[in-house]
Amino acid sequence: MRTRTTRGFTLLELLVVIGIIAAMSFFLVSGLTGGGVTAGLQSGQAAIANLITAARVKAPATGRKTRLLVNVDPAAPDRFLRHLVLQSARQSGASPADWDTVTAVTLPDGIYVVPATLTLAGGLVANPVDWKRVSDPSADLVSDLFTNQTLSTTLEGDASPQIWTGVAFTANSTLATLGGGSPPKGFLVLAPGARRAPGSYQPGESPVQLGSPQAVRGLVLSAYGVPALLNDRSSF
Repeated sequence: MRTRTTRGFTLLELLVVIGIIAAMSFFLVSGLTGGGVTAGLQSGQAAIANLITAARVKAPATGRKTRLLVNVDPAAPDRFLRHLVLQSARQSGASPADWDTVTAVTLPDGIYVVPATLTLAGGLVANPVDWKRVSDPSADLVSDLFTNQTLSTTLEGDASPQIWTGVAFTANSTLATLGGGSPPKGFLVLAPGARRAPGSYQPGESPVQLGSPQAVRGLVLSAYGVPALLNDRSSF
């Protein structure tokens, strides 16, 4: 599967993308220029909400599917759980073969997307028992929005494919899977974390360890894909 960025935009698409990028730039710069973990979580949360909104708006504007990808490849430590890519399908229909990258965003330093499972890669959290939902102590505090949503794809400029998770939108602006199965639903969780020192973990293990589950933010999508912000652990 290939990606490229050479297709032109309609005026509506261009205005939407400019607005989204301007909003993301404000929040990301705010997160990078001070305020610590709280500011980083807030800016990351706002950036993801804006990316989801952009994907949802762009799909009917172009008449083709869109998708938002989050890197979940432990072999790509600089991107792992913090690099997001908004893409638009080059062909119409339910299963387009090729995708164009609209924009790519890296979350503020120290802010990561919690994956769909804490066992994604060894060492991701220090103690999995601590990562439980307040609303359901039997359920892990994870981004179950991404459950069973993974694919391998090569972005333009990459030498080899990497593993991604995410969500997609149909041309009718409804939620869709990255592959097959039921449309995604659930939470998206953001948490602070830190890169593990090179040599301190084995190949295939997580290059990142997430921090305290008390300091989380995120969002939940409505049945129509509209994001609602969740600002503390008790919201999950």
